[in-house]
Amino acid sequence: MLAIGLAREAAADVPRLDARWREHVVDTPEVHRGRYLASFGLRLVVMIAIVGLATGLAVVVLRDGWWLMAFSLIPAAAVLITRRTQLTAGVWTAGGVAVTAMLLIEGIARGSVGSALVLAAVLAPQVMAGIVLVRASRVARVWSLESRPLLAVRAFGLGCVLAVPPALMNVVGMTRAMAGEAEATFTSVWMAFYALQPALLEEGWARLFLLPLLYVTFRSAPGATAGRALVAALVLSVAIHGLAHAPQSISSVTSAMFTALVYGIPLALLFLRRGLECAIGYHFFIDFVRFGYVVLMWSGP
Repeated sequence: MLAIGLAREAAADVPRLDARWREHVVDTPEVHRGRYLASFGLRLVVMIAIVGLATGLAVVVLRDGWWLMAFSLIPAAAVLITRRTQLTAGVWTAGGVAVTAMLLIEGIARGSVGSALVLAAVLAPQVMAGIVLVRASRVARVWSLESRPLLAVRAFGLGCVLAVPPALMNVVGMTRAMAGEAEATFTSVWMAFYALQPALLEEGWARLFLLPLLYVTFRSAPGATAGRALVAALVLSVAIHGLAHAPQSISSVTSAMFTALVYGIPLALLFLRRGLECAIGYHFFIDFVRFGYVVLMWSGP
């Protein structure tokens, strides 16, 4: 029901998105509509092919789907270089916050400086590129960057509240064997707050960067509408996020795609309708409940 409601609201936003985009791109005439649609279709096919090749390399060859996040540094670097004039103080600050968050969370929770530095180096450029793309396309909101901290906190809280049903569903019937390798190392309840790490890392990558990147790529195709570009960007970004969980966190590509459908689509819709902070809150609470459940059930006091 959440996904259906948010999808309807997102669909209602399509005319508004079109109006925003026309300020930056002049729509092409309808005379050669067939050729323009072919251009959009060609971009879609190319992007799917690229994702397929990257997934094969990450999941099959390297046996770690999270290499997809590392591969995303290539387009992130391209965005930062080509749009370097748009790197404002706010963008640099966001990059610094991303680095600081990874260093603090990984350093305190795991005591691993090396891991913290790697994650910071991967996340920060994508957060910065994502903010540049969001500001250019205005496809979503990042309340923290708009000097509206109360709205940011409220959006985060709303995400936590909306995540209660899927969070509970996530732990129903959960066995010790289903707990991840990282979760098995948790020894105290406060480690549940480590959920901030995947929430910031994955939403900064899959939502803040990938979704706007794909939207801008598809929307700039001759004749592409905002609705068509938005749907293509949403589905493809969710699929990439789901595939990143295979094969470590999820045993098969099929189960990875199921996870993307159940959890990824609501996250993408919350990002589009309620802002980045809401998506982070939703993601955080799901993992917070999961991590806390593992500690309480199997790690002892």
